[in-house]
Amino acid sequence: MTENHAVREAGYEHPTDELEEEIAAVMAEVLAVERVGRRDSFYDLGGTSLAAIRICARIERRLGLRVDPMLLLDHDELADFAEQIRLRAA
Repeated sequence: MTENHAVREAGYEHPTDELEEEIAAVMAEVLAVERVGRRDSFYDLGGTSLAAIRICARIERRLGLRVDPMLLLDHDELADFAEQIRLRAA
């Protein structure tokens, strides 16, 4: 296990609700990582602007929520991104 991997494992926080779980699954698929935790940064996982577009398109297809990719680029941690989606959907 690499040192970086060990640090990520130690700091992993599970998604806390269905929305976070769905977003985490989409992000993991697009970014080709095993899992995404609440405090994982989109950028640290290799996120790019193209990946943000793909993630938002999949969220819209799966959840019916239209999400601007800039929202993910500005709120790169899963928990923060999910909270911004909740605020805009309300």
